[in-house]
Amino acid sequence: QASLLKNDETKALAPASLQKELNNLLKFNPDFAEAHYLSYLNSLRVQDVFSSTHSLLHYFDRLILTGAESKSNGDEGYGRSLRYAALNLAALHCRFGHYQQAELALQEAIRIAQESNDHVCLQHCLSWLYILEQKMFDSCVLLEHSVNKSLHFGLP
Repeated sequence: QASLLKNDETKALAPASLQKELNNLLKFNPDFAEAHYLSYLNSLRVQDVFSSTHSLLHYFDRLILTGAESKSNGDEGYGRSLRYAALNLAALHCRFGHYQQAELALQEAIRIAQESNDHVCLQHCLSWLYILEQKMFDSCVLLEHSVNKSLHFGLP
């Protein structure tokens, strides 16, 4: 269902049906991180800001609690999840037009990424900062800086 929502939403279950199935899954296994992520995607498609925020936060909470992300990230622990949770929260707020909240979440993602010396996350943050600045102001400087840094780190 997550793949269908990302690639061809028309083939996915109807939003209400999918949410009902997800609620049943989560009733029996509330720590099932992927179900929270699918609930997040489902809530996004119906433009439900409260449910999408709730599901996104639960997804990252469960990811950290189960330790699933630390297995794939070596010694880094749950720091990567925290960085990307803040970054995704910023993107979510930006999508719904909550630019001040997006800026605060983005600042947090930047702080955590700088502490961890995560250049890839910082580059994603810079891209979102540019998008956010475009929504709030008109600036080309951030785009030029982002492209130069992306080229430096070999990022698309």
